[in-house]
Amino acid sequence: MSAPRIGVVGTGWWATTAHLPALAEYAGANLVAVCEPRAERAKEVAERFGVAQVFGDVRDLLDADVVDGVVIATPHTTHHGLARAALRAGVHVLVEKPMTTNASEAYELVDIAAASGLHLSVGYTYHHTPAADFARTAVREEIGDLICVAAEFISGTQTLFAGGEDPLDPSRPHPSTYADPGKSGGGQGHTQVTHLMGTVMWATGREVEEVFCYMDRRGLPVDLVDVMTFRFAGGGIGTVTSSGTAVEGQPARHRVTYFGSRGRVEYDMLAAHATLHRNKGTRVECLPPTEGPAYPTFAPARSFADLLAGRGPNRAPGGAAAATVAFLDAAYRSAASGRPERVPTRSGTR
Repeated sequence: MSAPRIGVVGTGWWATTAHLPALAEYAGANLVAVCEPRAERAKEVAERFGVAQVFGDVRDLLDADVVDGVVIATPHTTHHGLARAALRAGVHVLVEKPMTTNASEAYELVDIAAASGLHLSVGYTYHHTPAADFARTAVREEIGDLICVAAEFISGTQTLFAGGEDPLDPSRPHPSTYADPGKSGGGQGHTQVTHLMGTVMWATGREVEEVFCYMDRRGLPVDLVDVMTFRFAGGGIGTVTSSGTAVEGQPARHRVTYFGSRGRVEYDMLAAHATLHRNKGTRVECLPPTEGPAYPTFAPARSFADLLAGRGPNRAPGGAAAATVAFLDAAYRSAASGRPERVPTRSGTR
């Protein structure tokens, strides 16, 4: 398959600033369809990106048998139903993060894809850099037994999670989506910590078996500040600190440090820079890219096309993404119950 036929479900902020331009400008993909219930919006987006076929319902798209794969970029709580329908129709899926908002739905998608021999990938952009590969290899092969993980994700989401009217400019995220728990499933956890723990699950190949979480909404409809402690299945512990309270002039921080029995790995996700420190005092660095962005927004969709064509691996597989959903599911339960919560675990996160 030289150029797989791909459709994009959803025409919002991220679809139109990342996935659609990535596919429209890529010789390795054939962007054939958009799916959007708002007819006027669907027509405008299709014309902008040169897409021939427009559908108002995902069932009609799948029944038309015109795609090999779909990219799902819709509100978080809609991911499961759309991805499930596509997989049931025999169509490969790239679904935006979070994959779903509860563990049982995430693992169901993994099971359906595996039983059908289909690819299931998730839109974790941070996985697509040399530094991510370097950190993953170093964690698995260089630092020995995993002792502890310290993860931090500081961003400026306070205005977004406050809600209010959506901007007229569709190239900006919509507060009405992110501030509504019925659409987002939650705030900082499902929108930001998913990046952080998606990276940790993918890099370590491990799952978390228990988590304790504090969340603070700061008067907003969804969580804005999250602090979590957790224990890996098979040994090792970790912490997560994530806050959406950064304001203009305060730099964001997206960082993970992995501590092992033979060394540690410091990974700056935002800068695409990773350093391996060995116990004997030697150090190896993976520097930020000299060409291209540190956060390659076009990479997930193009990597998905390459995966379908047999030109590359699944860089964000469903197993690790489902383990991330299970972690967040338990974290939200812990914040509500005030006690540690068990995380449902599976094999196959690697």
